[in-house]
Amino acid sequence: MLMTFESGSLEETVRFGRVLADCLKAGDVVALIGNLGAGKTHLVQAIAEGLGVSAEDVHSPTFVLIQEYDARLPICHIDAYRLNDIDEFLELGADELVGGDCVALIEWADRVAEVLPRDRLTVELTATGENARRLDISGSGARSNAIVEALTSRLDRSCFTTESRRHGEEGTTKKTKDTK
Repeated sequence: MLMTFESGSLEETVRFGRVLADCLKAGDVVALIGNLGAGKTHLVQAIAEGLGVSAEDVHSPTFVLIQEYDARLPICHIDAYRLNDIDEFLELGADELVGGDCVALIEWADRVAEVLPRDRLTVELTATGENARRLDISGSGARSNAIVEALTSRLDRSCFTTESRRHGEEGTTKKTKDTK
């Protein structure tokens, strides 16, 4: 299942992250993809805040590679930007943290995708303006698709489109507008 959320401001992106946090369970993996400045770390801060960590305490682990935070659900924040290859990811032991007792939030996940669990939520962030972002959210298994469905039901319907694809069926796009 694919969902696109259009955020017109940092505040809307933060709200999205908090709603996403409410949908997560221990063992969930969130793969964050986007160019430099796309808002991956801001989204992680919002998710962490939704799980009970102050956003000011959450920093990009670009140089330390892995940050762990005690929260309602433990958070493992991984940044694969500086890794040369998948072997470095494995040498860090990051693969042992992913899918365990924590929520794994992985920036630059496309660099290590082949060693991540198949069932993961992927959030691709694209800057569409100074503070506006398009978030393409997709699930790749039963659990991650359930997260997409939960997000769809909890977010303001005027900000997203969804596309369902199941077992080779042709996708259908449903655009929902708030008529209030």
